[in-house]
Amino acid sequence: MEPEHIQGDRPRQVRCDTDVDTTGGCVFPNYAPTYTFNAARYPQAAAHAWLIQTFTPKSPGSKAVGTPLCYLGDTTKSDRNRDRMCPNGWAADNGDTSALDGPTDVRLNCDEFPFGASYNSGGMSADEGGINPAVPDDSTSGVPSGAACVQTYATLVDGTMHVYNLNGTVPSWTEVCGRSAMSDRDNQGSMSVFGGAYGFSKKMRLMGKDAYWLNTAMNGHCATANVNSTSVKCTMTATN
Repeated sequence: MEPEHIQGDRPRQVRCDTDVDTTGGCVFPNYAPTYTFNAARYPQAAAHAWLIQTFTPKSPGSKAVGTPLCYLGDTTKSDRNRDRMCPNGWAADNGDTSALDGPTDVRLNCDEFPFGASYNSGGMSADEGGINPAVPDDSTSGVPSGAACVQTYATLVDGTMHVYNLNGTVPSWTEVCGRSAMSDRDNQGSMSVFGGAYGFSKKMRLMGKDAYWLNTAMNGHCATANVNSTSVKCTMTATN
Protein backbone atom coordinates (compact mmCIF):
# COMPACT_ATOMS: atom_id res chain seq x y z
CA MET A 1 0.00 0.00 0.00
CA GLU A 2 1.26 3.45 -0.87
CA PRO A 3 -0.44 6.71 0.16
CA GLU A 4 -1.88 7.67 -3.22
CA HIS A 5 -2.88 11.14 -2.05
CA ILE A 6 0.73 12.29 -1.68
CA GLN A 7 1.54 14.02 -4.95
CA GLY A 8 4.50 16.28 -4.34
CA ASP A 9 4.12 19.30 -2.07
CA ARG A 10 1.24 21.05 -3.83
CA PRO A 11 -2.30 20.64 -2.49
CA ARG A 12 -4.63 19.48 -5.28
CA GLN A 13 -7.93 18.89 -3.48
CA VAL A 14 -9.81 19.71 -0.30
CA ARG A 15 -11.43 17.25 2.12
CA CYS A 16 -13.94 18.37 4.72
CA ASP A 17 -15.31 16.17 7.50
CA THR A 18 -17.05 15.97 10.84
CA ASP A 19 -15.63 12.51 11.64
CA VAL A 20 -12.28 13.52 13.13
CA ASP A 21 -13.99 16.09 15.34
CA THR A 22 -17.61 17.11 15.80
CA THR A 23 -16.46 20.57 14.83
CA GLY A 24 -16.17 20.28 11.09
CA GLY A 25 -13.01 21.24 9.32
CA CYS A 26 -11.14 20.91 6.04
CA VAL A 27 -7.63 19.89 5.02
CA PHE A 28 -5.59 19.41 1.88
CA PRO A 29 -5.34 15.59 2.04
CA ASN A 30 -2.49 15.34 -0.44
CA TYR A 31 -0.29 17.44 1.82
CA ALA A 32 1.48 15.32 4.44
CA PRO A 33 2.13 17.15 7.73
CA THR A 34 5.18 16.54 9.92
CA TYR A 35 5.12 15.35 13.51
CA THR A 36 8.27 16.43 15.38
CA PHE A 37 9.62 14.80 18.52
CA ASN A 38 10.85 16.85 21.43
CA ALA A 39 14.22 15.09 21.33
CA ALA A 40 15.82 17.29 23.98
CA ARG A 41 13.16 16.27 26.50
CA TYR A 42 12.60 12.67 25.35
CA PRO A 43 15.93 11.58 23.86
CA GLN A 44 15.53 7.82 24.28
CA ALA A 45 12.44 7.59 22.08
CA ALA A 46 13.89 10.03 19.56
CA ALA A 47 17.17 8.14 19.36
CA HIS A 48 15.39 4.84 18.83
CA ALA A 49 13.21 6.23 16.03
CA TRP A 50 16.25 7.89 14.43
CA LEU A 51 18.14 4.59 14.49
CA ILE A 52 15.34 2.68 12.77
CA GLN A 53 14.58 5.48 10.35
CA THR A 54 18.24 5.82 9.40
CA PHE A 55 19.49 2.24 9.20
CA THR A 56 16.58 0.03 8.18
CA PRO A 57 15.55 -0.26 4.52
CA LYS A 58 11.99 1.12 4.80
CA SER A 59 13.15 4.39 6.49
CA PRO A 60 9.71 4.84 8.10
CA GLY A 61 8.49 8.42 8.24
CA SER A 62 11.49 9.89 6.42
CA LYS A 63 10.61 12.89 4.28
CA ALA A 64 14.09 12.88 2.76
CA VAL A 65 13.60 9.33 1.48
CA GLY A 66 9.91 9.81 0.71
CA THR A 67 8.53 7.00 2.89
CA PRO A 68 5.71 8.44 5.02
CA LEU A 69 3.92 6.89 7.94
CA CYS A 70 0.28 6.05 7.26
CA TYR A 71 -2.15 6.80 10.05
CA LEU A 72 -4.19 4.01 11.64
CA GLY A 73 -7.08 5.32 13.71
CA ASP A 74 -8.69 1.99 14.57
CA THR A 75 -7.68 1.39 18.20
CA THR A 76 -8.55 -2.31 18.07
CA LYS A 77 -6.07 -2.80 15.24
CA SER A 78 -3.40 -0.57 16.77
CA ASP A 79 -3.69 -2.39 20.11
CA ARG A 80 -3.25 -5.70 18.28
CA ASN A 81 -0.14 -4.33 16.59
CA ARG A 82 1.33 -3.28 19.93
CA ASP A 83 0.53 -6.60 21.58
CA ARG A 84 2.44 -8.42 18.83
CA MET A 85 5.40 -6.06 18.92
CA CYS A 86 5.55 -5.48 22.67
CA PRO A 87 4.06 -8.36 24.67
CA ASN A 88 3.40 -7.73 28.33
CA GLY A 89 6.57 -7.88 30.41
CA TRP A 90 9.03 -7.63 27.53
CA ALA A 91 10.51 -4.31 28.64
CA ALA A 92 10.87 -5.40 32.27
CA ASP A 93 12.58 -8.60 31.18
CA ASN A 94 14.98 -6.94 28.74
CA GLY A 95 15.53 -3.37 29.94
CA ASP A 96 17.83 -1.58 32.35
CA THR A 97 16.33 0.51 35.13
CA SER A 98 19.15 3.05 34.78
CA ALA A 99 17.12 4.39 31.82
CA LEU A 100 14.37 5.57 34.18
CA ASP A 101 14.19 9.35 34.38
CA GLY A 102 13.50 10.66 37.87
CA PRO A 103 11.46 9.45 40.86
CA THR A 104 8.11 9.53 39.06
CA ASP A 105 9.38 7.38 36.18
CA VAL A 106 8.83 4.02 37.85
CA ARG A 107 8.65 1.44 35.09
CA LEU A 108 10.30 0.48 31.84
CA ASN A 109 8.30 0.64 28.65
CA CYS A 110 8.52 -1.09 25.27
CA ASP A 111 8.79 1.43 22.45
CA GLU A 112 7.98 0.14 18.97
CA PHE A 113 8.81 1.97 15.78
CA PRO A 114 7.10 2.36 13.38
CA PHE A 115 4.19 3.24 15.62
CA GLY A 116 1.46 0.74 16.41
CA ALA A 117 -1.11 3.30 15.26
CA SER A 118 0.18 3.17 11.70
CA TYR A 119 -0.12 0.83 8.76
CA ASN A 120 3.70 0.75 8.85
CA SER A 121 3.71 -1.14 12.15
CA GLY A 122 5.63 -4.39 12.04
CA GLY A 123 2.72 -5.94 13.90
CA MET A 124 0.29 -5.61 10.99
CA SER A 125 0.27 -8.48 8.51
CA ALA A 126 -0.03 -7.94 4.78
CA ASP A 127 -3.48 -9.57 4.85
CA GLU A 128 -4.52 -6.96 7.40
CA GLY A 129 -3.28 -4.11 5.19
CA GLY A 130 0.17 -3.75 6.73
CA ILE A 131 3.03 -2.21 4.76
CA ASN A 132 5.92 -3.68 6.78
CA PRO A 133 4.89 -6.97 8.41
CA ALA A 134 7.61 -8.27 10.73
CA VAL A 135 7.32 -12.04 10.38
CA PRO A 136 10.23 -14.03 11.85
CA ASP A 137 12.09 -16.18 9.32
CA ASP A 138 11.33 -19.32 11.31
CA SER A 139 7.64 -18.57 11.72
CA THR A 140 5.21 -21.30 10.73
CA SER A 141 2.11 -19.22 11.51
CA GLY A 142 2.94 -16.11 9.49
CA VAL A 143 1.92 -13.93 12.44
CA PRO A 144 4.10 -10.80 12.87
CA SER A 145 6.22 -10.55 16.00
CA GLY A 146 8.49 -8.00 17.62
CA ALA A 147 11.12 -10.74 17.67
CA ALA A 148 11.72 -9.92 13.99
CA CYS A 149 12.59 -6.29 14.80
CA VAL A 150 15.89 -4.68 15.79
CA GLN A 151 16.13 -5.36 19.55
CA THR A 152 17.58 -2.62 21.75
CA TYR A 153 17.50 -1.16 25.25
CA ALA A 154 18.42 2.20 26.74
CA THR A 155 21.01 2.34 29.51
CA LEU A 156 22.97 4.99 31.36
CA VAL A 157 26.76 4.62 31.19
CA ASP A 158 29.05 7.15 32.93
CA GLY A 159 26.34 9.78 32.87
CA THR A 160 25.53 9.35 29.17
CA MET A 161 22.46 7.58 27.79
CA HIS A 162 23.15 4.81 25.31
CA VAL A 163 21.00 2.55 23.14
CA TYR A 164 22.52 -0.94 22.85
CA ASN A 165 21.37 -4.07 21.08
CA LEU A 166 20.10 -6.78 23.40
CA ASN A 167 22.56 -9.49 24.35
CA GLY A 168 22.29 -12.37 21.93
CA THR A 169 20.81 -10.25 19.14
CA VAL A 170 22.75 -8.71 16.27
CA PRO A 171 20.88 -6.49 13.81
CA SER A 172 21.12 -7.43 10.15
CA TRP A 173 19.74 -3.98 9.23
CA THR A 174 17.28 -5.67 6.91
CA GLU A 175 14.60 -5.47 9.62
CA VAL A 176 11.51 -3.35 9.01
CA CYS A 177 10.99 -2.26 12.62
CA GLY A 178 12.53 -1.82 16.03
CA ARG A 179 11.50 -2.34 19.62
CA SER A 180 13.40 -0.89 22.55
CA ALA A 181 13.14 -1.14 26.34
CA MET A 182 13.32 2.39 27.71
CA SER A 183 11.96 4.96 30.10
CA ASP A 184 8.18 5.03 30.30
CA ARG A 185 8.38 8.81 30.59
CA ASP A 186 10.36 9.08 27.37
CA ASN A 187 8.20 6.69 25.42
CA GLN A 188 4.86 8.13 26.49
CA GLY A 189 6.05 11.73 26.50
CA SER A 190 7.36 11.59 22.95
CA MET A 191 3.81 10.92 21.72
CA SER A 192 1.93 12.98 24.30
CA VAL A 193 1.05 15.72 21.82
CA PHE A 194 0.19 13.36 18.97
CA GLY A 195 -3.23 12.15 20.17
CA GLY A 196 -5.86 13.60 22.43
CA ALA A 197 -8.46 16.27 21.84
CA TYR A 198 -5.89 18.94 20.94
CA GLY A 199 -3.10 16.77 19.55
CA PHE A 200 -1.40 16.57 16.19
CA SER A 201 -3.68 13.93 14.71
CA LYS A 202 -6.81 15.97 15.49
CA LYS A 203 -5.33 19.28 14.40
CA MET A 204 -4.18 17.77 11.12
CA ARG A 205 -7.51 15.90 10.82
CA LEU A 206 -5.78 12.61 10.08
CA MET A 207 -8.03 9.84 8.86
CA GLY A 208 -7.42 6.25 7.80
CA LYS A 209 -4.22 5.80 5.75
CA ASP A 210 -3.43 9.52 5.68
CA ALA A 211 0.30 10.06 5.31
CA TYR A 212 2.53 12.10 7.60
CA TRP A 213 6.25 12.49 8.21
CA LEU A 214 8.22 12.03 11.42
CA ASN A 215 11.02 14.42 12.28
CA THR A 216 13.00 12.74 15.07
CA ALA A 217 14.82 16.02 15.80
CA MET A 218 18.05 14.06 16.12
CA ASN A 219 21.38 14.34 14.36
CA GLY A 220 23.79 11.43 14.37
CA HIS A 221 27.49 11.20 13.69
CA CYS A 222 28.36 7.58 13.00
CA ALA A 223 31.65 5.73 12.94
CA THR A 224 32.33 3.25 10.15
CA ALA A 225 30.41 -0.01 10.47
CA ASN A 226 32.46 -3.08 11.36
CA VAL A 227 33.63 -5.60 8.77
CA ASN A 228 30.37 -7.54 9.08
CA SER A 229 28.33 -4.38 8.49
CA THR A 230 26.16 -5.21 11.47
CA SER A 231 27.52 -2.83 14.09
CA VAL A 232 27.01 0.91 14.09
CA LYS A 233 28.28 3.39 16.65
CA CYS A 234 26.73 6.83 16.51
CA THR A 235 26.83 9.92 18.68
CA MET A 236 23.44 11.61 18.63
CA THR A 237 22.43 15.11 19.58
CA ALA A 238 19.00 16.72 19.75
CA THR A 239 18.25 19.54 17.34
CA ASN A 240 15.48 21.10 19.45
